[in-house]
Amino acid sequence: MAEERNLWQQLKRNTKEVVWTRIEATSGLGIPDLHGFYRRCFWLELKIIKNNKIKFSAHQIAWINRHISLGAPVFVLAKDPRAGSIGLFSGSIVRSPHVVDRVPPLLSIPQRPRSVDWEQLLALLGAWMPGDSPLPIGSSASHLLH
Repeated sequence: MAEERNLWQQLKRNTKEVVWTRIEATSGLGIPDLHGFYRRCFWLELKIIKNNKIKFSAHQIAWINRHISLGAPVFVLAKDPRAGSIGLFSGSIVRSPHVVDRVPPLLSIPQRPRSVDWEQLLALLGAWMPGDSPLPIGSSASHLLH
């Protein structure tokens, strides 16, 4: 829990442009940790990668699948403590969460992120939709910022 809280603090500190609402676990089964607004509304689940896997409850899988099927932008932000990196994934990762290295993230933020990494995260949160291609590593999301 402390690692997830640290991830939330890091995200909040580096995405001041986003209006975040932290959702309490008692709000409802499966609802993601965060509701955000940056150019549009979206949902974000925070996770810690353990043994190269992301664990979701059955309720989280059901909630995320239902909302993705309706066209809602749902993301998973997962920190890998071993690598020190953070990956932004489409919520569709709930369909194959068992081996993270087989599912490319939309964006990978290195252990020592630069401001451009957080700008790319903002661009994706504000514009990416299921069915869009992930950003190739090293490419810029600047076209999404305009």
